[in-house]
Amino acid sequence: MRQLSVRTSILLGLLLLRAGGAAAQDATPVQEPHRRTVPFFLTLQIGGGAGMVALGGGVRLAGQHMEPEVLLGYVPRRFSSQPLAVFTFKTTYLPINAGLGRHWNVSPAVGGYISYTHGNTMLDSKEPGKYPGDYYWFSSKVRTGAYFAPRVSYSGVRAGAPRVAAYAELGTNDLYFWSRATNKKALSWSEILTLGFGSKVAW
Repeated sequence: MRQLSVRTSILLGLLLLRAGGAAAQDATPVQEPHRRTVPFFLTLQIGGGAGMVALGGGVRLAGQHMEPEVLLGYVPRRFSSQPLAVFTFKTTYLPINAGLGRHWNVSPAVGGYISYTHGNTMLDSKEPGKYPGDYYWFSSKVRTGAYFAPRVSYSGVRAGAPRVAAYAELGTNDLYFWSRATNKKALSWSEILTLGFGSKVAW
């Protein structure tokens, strides 16, 4: 009887294991719905028309080829009559993203920006009593510009969007460009260019 019960127990155990395995094979695993997340990034930039130091961030759109962002820059009193705050909205376009090995990428990029400087900048055309109303034909607070910004990115162990990027930014703004265009002898091309460097961290 004891021998029969042992054999019966072993047989029942084998049947249960087989049934459990079959059920596990037939069961369809429940998959969580794929969640599309917008890749955010933070930016730290030095120079380039956005202030001596600027901090901000944005998102990557259009298949990670477009990067709209907002920066808040600062110019200390040492380089102006008073400390200045520079608000900049810029958009960078990356047409290609060439791989350099497994985790490195290089990308030429172009972009444009519009900035507003808060504080007493150059004597504005609206300041009464010092210059005629049309002395300055431009605004000393609002600038628009364009730039070329090659970058190198490192994606680390995560596939997909680069985690860290370093870039250089060479550009000019509307005032510099038109000053050169209307008076070629006064300014050289090198004098109307702005140079900046920055880093972006994405997650």
